[in-house]
Amino acid sequence: MNLNFKEKTVLVTAGSKGIGYELAKQFLILNANVCICSRNLKNLKKAKNNLLKFSNPNKLLVIRHDISKTKNQSNLIKKIHKKFNSHVDILINNSGGPPPKKIEDLNSNDWQKAINSNLLSAITLCKEVLEPMKKKGWGRIINLTSTVAKEPAKNMVLSNVTRAGLSSFSKTLSIEIAEYGVTVNTILTGGCETDRFINLVKKSSKNKKDYFKNLKLIAEQSPMKKIAKPEEFVKLIIFLASKYSSYVNGTAIAIDGGSSKSIF
Repeated sequence: MNLNFKEKTVLVTAGSKGIGYELAKQFLILNANVCICSRNLKNLKKAKNNLLKFSNPNKLLVIRHDISKTKNQSNLIKKIHKKFNSHVDILINNSGGPPPKKIEDLNSNDWQKAINSNLLSAITLCKEVLEPMKKKGWGRIINLTSTVAKEPAKNMVLSNVTRAGLSSFSKTLSIEIAEYGVTVNTILTGGCETDRFINLVKKSSKNKKDYFKNLKLIAEQSPMKKIAKPEEFVKLIIFLASKYSSYVNGTAIAIDGGSSKSIF
């Protein structure tokens, strides 16, 4: 397969670190126009400096943007169109997960923040990019959720509920717009060595020694006996974003090294 995204415009949300950053890097290497956004200006500056090693400034747009502020999504799309004179062809909805908490410890504000960041943000961006994709007769929407959408985890109810909601939305949207040549797929991410993952392990560890012990235990629980790196996630996502995935639609694919217990 000759993967080349020349003349394609890609938006990767939460693209300054982790899986989002690695996706942006690979899309740039494969000749796409790429926009990344994040709330953290420091992370964005660092990501920009690193990403420019793989492309020229004309192919990269870095925007400070809070995806949870759903009323501002149209402004983000307008900035992309102005920079590249192109609509978004490939949308990668990615977001940092909400904090782990017990149900009894949550309040309405916790729920609203999680819903805005992990569910409504993706829904509103999908609506913003749909019409141009339909008119062009081509588009790719890939929503990154989590394996907890299928197998809920203890004390992770905010993530469990919002990730499952986005997966359900993705499936519904995939049915409604498939006839226009636009596909919608979901990636159920398993454990990956991102900053969020590391912070969660640190939070559950008493000290540095306990942290490394916990990392080892997590790795041992995986059938592959290791914790994935972000670059191990992106290859499948790049394929789903390509022309070669034209009949892959409405799927929810777990990338977790085989850790999920369910058959389907």
